[in-house]
Amino acid sequence: MIIHGIDITLPKGPAGILCSGGADSSLLLYILAKYSKHPLHVFTLANYEKKFANTVHSTQVVNYVINRTHRFNIKHYIYYAKTQTEKELSIYPLSFLKNTIESLYIGDTSYPPDDINKSFAILGVDKIQDSFDRSYGNIRKTQIGPFVYPFTNYTKKTIADFYEKEQIQDLFGLTRSCESKDSIDNHCGICWWCNERRWAFGKL
Repeated sequence: MIIHGIDITLPKGPAGILCSGGADSSLLLYILAKYSKHPLHVFTLANYEKKFANTVHSTQVVNYVINRTHRFNIKHYIYYAKTQTEKELSIYPLSFLKNTIESLYIGDTSYPPDDINKSFAILGVDKIQDSFDRSYGNIRKTQIGPFVYPFTNYTKKTIADFYEKEQIQDLFGLTRSCESKDSIDNHCGICWWCNERRWAFGKL
C-alpha cells in the first residue's frame, strides 16, 4: 500500500512495533493504527541512562494515536534496562513473536546524504552516523523474516512530509528524537539526532 509516497506493507495479523517516542516510530505507530485493523503491541525500552525520558514521550504518543484513530486494540508494554543496546531492544519483543504477534515493525529511516550527515557531526558533538544498514543510497529490503522496516529507504525529510500531508503536526510535537543523556525534557539542539530532526522538519 502506498501512502503519501511511502510504500508500506501492512500487517496481515497481530503485529508488534518498537516505539521510542521519536518522530519515526511514532509516525509508524500512527500509520499502523489508522490503516490496519489488527491488534498492535507497542514496545518501549525504558533507558536508565537517559532517565527514562522515552517512556514519557512514547506514552503520550500511544494515547494520542488511540484518541486520533479510535483504535482500542492497542497494548503498550514498557520494559526497563540500564542501557539501550540491540540486545536489550529486541529481547522482550522477540518473546512475543513466538505466540502473540506475526511481525515486528521498526521505524528506522535512512541517514541523510553523506555531506549532510557529516555536517551534523561537525555542528554537534557526535561522530558521523555510518552504520551500513542505514546509509544513504543503499537500497535495503523492507522485510527480513518477521521484521518489517517500512521507512528504511526513506530519509527523515520524507517522514516530515508525511506528517504535513496527514496533518498530524500535533503528534510531532509530542515526540522527542534527542539522544542527549543530559537533556531529558527538551531537545539539546546539538547532538547528531537533533541536527537531523531540524534538517528534516525545520524545527525541533
